[in-house]
Amino acid sequence: MIFCRRFAPLALVLGFCSALFAQTPNPVPPQAPVPAATHGKAVKTTPLSSPTWTEIKPEQQSALAPLQPEWQKMSAGQKRKWLEISKSYGKLNPEGQAKLQERMRDWVGLSPEERAQARLNFSTAKTLNPEEKQKQWQAYQALSPEEKQQLQKKAKASQPNSAALAAKPQNKIVPVKKTDPKPIAQ
Repeated sequence: MIFCRRFAPLALVLGFCSALFAQTPNPVPPQAPVPAATHGKAVKTTPLSSPTWTEIKPEQQSALAPLQPEWQKMSAGQKRKWLEISKSYGKLNPEGQAKLQERMRDWVGLSPEERAQARLNFSTAKTLNPEEKQKQWQAYQALSPEEKQQLQKKAKASQPNSAALAAKPQNKIVPVKKTDPKPIAQ
C-alpha cells in the first residue's frame, strides 16, 4: 500500500504518540455551560471539557500553540493526549520543536474525514515492518509528479463520504469480570 504524501509524514513523525490517533471513549465530566454572547437570539451553549486553555501552564500553551483554535472543541481525553506530548516538547531540539508544531498545524487544518483517513493510514502503517515501510516510501518517492497526482486522485475517489474509524482500535478497553471466590467446602 502506498500512502498519500500528505498523511505519511504525519503518521511517521508522530509515531511516538499513537494514542493520539486512537478513537477511545473518554467520559467528559459535566461542566457549567459557557455563557455565549447573544444578540436577541437564543444561543445553544456547550460545556467545556477540562482543562481549558487558560488552565494549562504557559510552557504547555507555548508547546501546543497551534492547537489553541481547536482546544475548546476537543474532548478531555484528546486534551490529555496532547498534554502528554507537550511534556516531551522541551526535550526536543529547535528543529524537532518546529517540526512537531508544523505537524500540529497540519493536523488542525485537516477535515474530520482527512483525520479519519490519517488514523486509518497510521493504524495500517503500524502493522508494517520498518523495511516494508521504507520500501513503500521509496517507491512513492520514485514516482513522477504526474503519477503522484494520479495516485492522489485515485485515493480521493476511493475515500468514503463520511469519517471512517481506524481499522483496528489503538487502545482497546476490555472490561474486567469480577467473580466471587467460591466458598471452600469443609
